[in-house]
Amino acid sequence: MPKRMSAKMADEVYTILVEECGADDHEDGSERRRFVEAQTREDDYFIYEYRFCGALGFGGKFWINDGRIYVNCYPEDQRKKEKDMIEKANKRLAEIQKKYNYNMYEI
Repeated sequence: MPKRMSAKMADEVYTILVEECGADDHEDGSERRRFVEAQTREDDYFIYEYRFCGALGFGGKFWINDGRIYVNCYPEDQRKKEKDMIEKANKRLAEIQKKYNYNMYEI
């Protein structure tokens, strides 16, 4: 079973999704809470991809794959603005992954 994120790390990741990619951040915290719960749940179902949409459109997704965390969107939705968002977000996500020494394969 892949390693889960801590709640603190998941919250920081969601902040990046909000700040860099326009993910929803409702006043009631519902979207953030759903993301954190998805990344920290303690059952056998591991979330490798999470659709957050935001400014990246319907295909805006957060991924845990090949030992790294990152965002992307559908290629047909990637104009310069979206590519820049993705690049900035992925740089910050790499820093968070390093900060928490997160490796999904360590159990």
